[in-house]
Amino acid sequence: MGWLFAVGLLFLVLLWTATRLRRRSIRAILLTSGAQTSGTSSLYRRGRRSPRIAVRYTDNSGTQRVAVKALVSAGDTELLKKPAVVLYHPKRSGRSDYVLLGFGEYPQRWFPVEFVEDRTPGN
Repeated sequence: MGWLFAVGLLFLVLLWTATRLRRRSIRAILLTSGAQTSGTSSLYRRGRRSPRIAVRYTDNSGTQRVAVKALVSAGDTELLKKPAVVLYHPKRSGRSDYVLLGFGEYPQRWFPVEFVEDRTPGN
């Protein structure tokens, strides 16, 4: 019974490591050869959850997307004052794991995003 627990734990550690390495390699690809565009940021409220930052941008194929900063932090209101920069993979622009969000003229920190549906009138 103890060996089964050890095998399960080893499997979870290997899965976590593989996921972490994949995210780091995607981030490295985006930072070296990703397409960059500007976006407009606003607060995104949904239900009782904490408000998050939503950024509306248009990718290289002309598709308008809304990406929401996945992590909520205390300084999010300060980020709204800065210009939003979206970094994405041109061939995989429809996948949120290939999109990063930064703030400021030259972002020092990049955040993962989640896509949401555009809820503006007329869309």
